[in-house]
Amino acid sequence: MSHFSICKIEINAPNVELLKQAVEQLAKELDGEIVNEIRDWGGNIRSDFIIAVKTSRLRRGVGITVENGEVKLVGDFFNVEEDVEAFQKNLVKTYATLAVAKSLKSLGYNVQTKKQAEKVIILAESYY
Repeated sequence: MSHFSICKIEINAPNVELLKQAVEQLAKELDGEIVNEIRDWGGNIRSDFIIAVKTSRLRRGVGITVENGEVKLVGDFFNVEEDVEAFQKNLVKTYATLAVAKSLKSLGYNVQTKKQAEKVIILAESYY
């Protein structure tokens, strides 16, 4: 039997625009695409999320919602549990990077980010 599952992500009081940016960035990194709907194995469709992505590993898609200040992933995760877990970890890391960079910019820092292997480095220069 196919069905949609929901898992919570550890991002508290998310900024929806930053969350969308993080998903879009991950889609590019994973050679995926932003989509309007996701499916379960049986072909049932959902489109009730703020953004969704499909990748070669997550072919049925993953939708992202925010409910009561909690970020949730929605999708049919059967046989792709490890890929969903990796996506979840990358989403949290990407969101955190974007949030820190935005905060530093608002404080007047010149901010650059770069990836080195599995790490993200944030470089911040003060103009003062």
